[in-house]
Amino acid sequence: MKKKHFLVAIGITISLFLATVTPSEAKWPTKPIIIVVPWGATNDPSTIVSNAMISVLKKDLGVPVKVINKSGGRGILGTNFVATSKPDGYTLALSSIGPMLTQPIRGVTPYKIESFIPLGLVWASPFTLAAKGDAPYNNLNELAEYAKTHELKLGHWGLGAVPTLIAMNVATGGGFKWKETAFNPVNALLLTSGDVDVITASTPSLMDYIENHQVKILAVMSPTHYKCCPEVKTVSEQGFGKDYLVWFGLFAPKGTPANVCKKIEESWFKAMEDTKVKRVIKNVGVVVIKMRAEAAKKQIAAEREYFTKVMTELNLIKKK
Repeated sequence: MKKKHFLVAIGITISLFLATVTPSEAKWPTKPIIIVVPWGATNDPSTIVSNAMISVLKKDLGVPVKVINKSGGRGILGTNFVATSKPDGYTLALSSIGPMLTQPIRGVTPYKIESFIPLGLVWASPFTLAAKGDAPYNNLNELAEYAKTHELKLGHWGLGAVPTLIAMNVATGGGFKWKETAFNPVNALLLTSGDVDVITASTPSLMDYIENHQVKILAVMSPTHYKCCPEVKTVSEQGFGKDYLVWFGLFAPKGTPANVCKKIEESWFKAMEDTKVKRVIKNVGVVVIKMRAEAAKKQIAAEREYFTKVMTELNLIKKK
C-alpha cells in the first residue's frame, strides 16, 4: 500500500472511532452534577454522607456536585425524577432497595428496575426489629409465643419495604399475623406512646432510647451483627427466615454512556476512601458495602428473583 493510501486509511479509521463518541461524552463532565436523594434531608444518613463527599467529587471531576432531596411516595417520587431525566450522567440517584427494587416488583412505581444502571451499592442502613423496653418478650421466639395469645401491632415503612418483608416472614415462621400499619416516619415514639408493639427501624435512630432502656432490639435484620448490640442475634440465627441488607446505591438513568458511568463509579468509590468521608460514615452509623457496578448488577438480579417469590407468596404484587 502506498504511503498516501495508508495515511488515508488511518484517517478514516480514526474518524470512524471518533464518530462513536459524541462531543458531550468526550468532554464529560462540563456542567454541575446533581445527586438526588429521594428522602427528606433531616437526619438522613445518605444525605449527610453524600454531602460530605461532594467536595471530594468536585475536586476529582472538576465540576460542582450538588445533593438535592426530593422526598415523597416512600422514595418513589425522587427516584422517578432521575428515571425520567436525560441519560447524560448529570442527574444521578442515591436510592435504596425499596424504590429501586421491591417497589417496582410490587408494581407501584411508574418506572421499572431496568430504567436504571447500577453504578454500585455503597452502604446499608442497619435495620432492626425493635420493641418497647418493658415488653414481655426479648427475642423472636418469645415474641412468637406471646403472639399466640395476644394481638401484636407492627409499625413499618410500607408493605414493599424490605424490613417489612422480613417482619412478615418472621410472622409466617412464628405462626402468627401482625396487625400492621404503615407510618411515615417510623420512630421510637410509636413504641413509647403505645401506638404499636414492634417497629422496623434503623438502629442509629433508636440509640438514645436503647441507652435509656425505653426501647430494646429483638432481632438484627442484616446478615452481620451491629457494633452497638453484638449480643443480639440476627433473624436467621433465631430461625425466622433470611437476613437482608437494606442497601443504598448510586444509579444512572438507562442509556447513560458506559464511559460516563465508569467515570462516575471510579470517582464515587475513590471519594469514599477520603479520611473525612470515612469519619462521617462512622458517625452516622451506616454499614459500608462498597460493591462495584458489576457485582451490584449480579446482587440486584439475585435479590429480584428472591423478593419476587416472597412478595408473590405474601400476595403483595399488584395485578395489572
